[in-house]
Amino acid sequence: MLQPAGRRPLRPRQADRTSRRRRDRWIRTTVAALLIGVVGIGTAACGRPPEPPANAGAQPQAGFPVNVKHKFGTTAIPQAPQRVVVIGTSTDDLDAVLALGVTPVAFFTTDQSTPDGRYPWLADRLDPARTQVINAANGVDMEQVVRSRPDLILATGYFGLDQDYATLSKIAPTIGYEHEWGKQTWQQHVQVVGSALGKPAEAERLVAETEKTITDVRNGLPGLAGKTFSVSMGNAPGQVFTLVSREDFAVRQIERLGLTLSPALAGTEQVSGSPTGVLGAEQLDKLDADLLVIAFATPQAQHAFETNPLVRNTPAMTSGSYVVADRQLISQLRYPSALGIPWALDKLRPGLEKAAAKP
Repeated sequence: MLQPAGRRPLRPRQADRTSRRRRDRWIRTTVAALLIGVVGIGTAACGRPPEPPANAGAQPQAGFPVNVKHKFGTTAIPQAPQRVVVIGTSTDDLDAVLALGVTPVAFFTTDQSTPDGRYPWLADRLDPARTQVINAANGVDMEQVVRSRPDLILATGYFGLDQDYATLSKIAPTIGYEHEWGKQTWQQHVQVVGSALGKPAEAERLVAETEKTITDVRNGLPGLAGKTFSVSMGNAPGQVFTLVSREDFAVRQIERLGLTLSPALAGTEQVSGSPTGVLGAEQLDKLDADLLVIAFATPQAQHAFETNPLVRNTPAMTSGSYVVADRQLISQLRYPSALGIPWALDKLRPGLEKAAAKP
């Protein structure tokens, strides 16, 4: 979603943060004990010896071992993962895993707007009976990660990875973002996940299929060429945060359809370190464009916007190319993912058609 901090989410308070010394001791003792306990507790009760790891004694598999480089080092994956855990602030890795035919055992989500993982574009893909969705808005519970018994942790979309990588990498091979959180494209997320799962060819096909979806929309609506757009979030009555940087993923995605970010937004004061600018009630006419997309934090914010004299009679409002988005659509535009992009384009379709039809 849009917010003063731009694409970067606010870091949740983590009440269980301890000093570095206590954290290191926890890593050495608790994680090791949990790993032993989780594997052995059930089998000991039945008098059976512990089961060997899924890949124990397995013959080398085609495409493995795999080495994946990222900001925190190089992660070696010796065999095809059997128990994948995804940790994310968005669904970048989760989309890619599911689209590549792998069911993760757990998804730890720090997304405060969708803590239950009920993303509409994953409605027929994410099965809660097979993938445990864990609300990690207040921090990732390492004991729960251990209980998931992962043999691979995908965390390229996890905002808090710089604090947690050392711990996670002691639990299982962990893949982080390449250089900086939030800078990888959706294509790169798919490619990295495909490499880690030993499915690079399938990943390239997935990228090509999603790219074709975007191209098909553009080719089907040639009237979009040269039309203008704005994408915003009304956080409070009389206050709107709007995208002003052409480097933002949402702006780049919509411009691929042939549209151009509205030049009326040029010169808008930009929030420091953010792709967004803030507009007051007296500046809202700047949002008028051939396609106006906006989400609202509250009904009051929407009412204030739509009744503002500078807005209510603008061409966007009267022509039908005014699209009221929900937070999930705005989030998907700003955090595009392989399975979410087609869903987002379908949601935007009515507004896109109206914009394309404008003379």
